Parts: sequence; structure tokens; C-alpha cells
Amino acid sequence: MKATITTLFASLAAALCVIALLPEDICRAPHPTPSCTAGTVKKTWYFNNGTNKYEKYDGCSKGMNDFGSRFCCEDSCPYGKK
Repeated sequence: MKATITTLFASLAAALCVIALLPEDICRAPHPTPSCTAGTVKKTWYFNNGTNKYEKYDGCSKGMNDFGSRFCCEDSCPYGKK
């Protein structure tokens, strides 16, 4: 039963994000850290080229390597350590 639920959850998560393999240079691009206005801060995931890991970010960046979940980040930028 747990395996079925896990598989179902993974399938739903995949359907919620656009899975597209990004070129490595886009994934490894510097992550912008602009100043945020009130109410624009959101939680995103990005690939950190410096640490070679997927990291959570609280900010207002809208870069090409920002994702709504770790799952989407790993699928789109499969170049780092999990």
C-alpha cells in the first residue's frame, strides 16, 4: 500500500511541474539575489553551482534555474549531488 501511495504521489508531482532537462550552463548559472518588496518572498529550489547541490531559497528571484519543488529542480538539472 505504501509503495502504491508513493508511486501515486511521485506521478502527481511530475504532472505538477514541467519536466524539461535544462542545458547544464543554465543550471550552473549564477543565482540572482535581488532585493524583494513586501509580499513577494516565496520558497523556491535552485541548483547551486558552488556547492553542486540542490538548495532551498527564500526570495523573489525568477531565474531560469528556479523551481517550485526539489523534485522539479532535480529533474530539470540532474547535474549535482542529491
